[in-house]
Amino acid sequence: MVTVKCKECGKEYNIEEGDKLSDYICADCGGNLEYKRYLGRKPDGLKDKGSKKPVKSILIISAIALIAIFTVLAVFTNTIPLENLTTNNSTSNNNSTNYIPNETYAGHGITFNYPAGWIQMYNLNAPSRWGFGNPVVAFFEPEGNKTESDSITTYFYIKQRGVTSLDQMIEAYRIDIAEIGQTYVSHRNITVNGMRAVELIKEWNVSGRPYRAITAHIEVIPGSLYYRIGCVTPQDEWNESLPKFEMVIYSFKPL
Repeated sequence: MVTVKCKECGKEYNIEEGDKLSDYICADCGGNLEYKRYLGRKPDGLKDKGSKKPVKSILIISAIALIAIFTVLAVFTNTIPLENLTTNNSTSNNNSTNYIPNETYAGHGITFNYPAGWIQMYNLNAPSRWGFGNPVVAFFEPEGNKTESDSITTYFYIKQRGVTSLDQMIEAYRIDIAEIGQTYVSHRNITVNGMRAVELIKEWNVSGRPYRAITAHIEVIPGSLYYRIGCVTPQDEWNESLPKFEMVIYSFKPL
């Protein structure tokens, strides 16, 4: 046997000759031990420092596992294709869309994003496109050498409506749809930059070609200020045009 003593409090213990001094600590104060002299037995009260090793090992293994997990996540994140990243434009109701190059319009007390390259329309007295009551602004998607005077197919407009409630605006619009022979498809409540709104979809035919429109009826100031965003495209271009229209709708807000 070997006699050892605590470096801190001086208490003595006996350990086996082949034992490692570093495997033990003082039972009273937890201090480190040092050799003193040989005796014949090992005291029962000595704490085995080795009992602490499993805890330390578990902590080390856990730390290594966490580092490995974060490394895998970092690699995975950096390898996601850019086209798979989506954005949610100010509403939980909005469909996520891929990034679309865009420009910003600001005027007439409103602002919104629209697809880059789309052309602003200046002849706003065109009831055949958006009914009576001129919009405050409108844009169309370029089609070859067509100008706004030609038969454009994909466009959107924004009108200020003289109503006092969202329900009144929707009811009047549904009456208009029925009177001109268009077909109501669906509607749902949405939120646009914190503003209450209703999204409505309708369909009709022009010279045998089916068209579809998505309209957003937005309550900017309850009881006094309301806007309609109308977006029109042929049905066979709907899937391509819808993300662009949603970008316009969900970026809309007053200045």
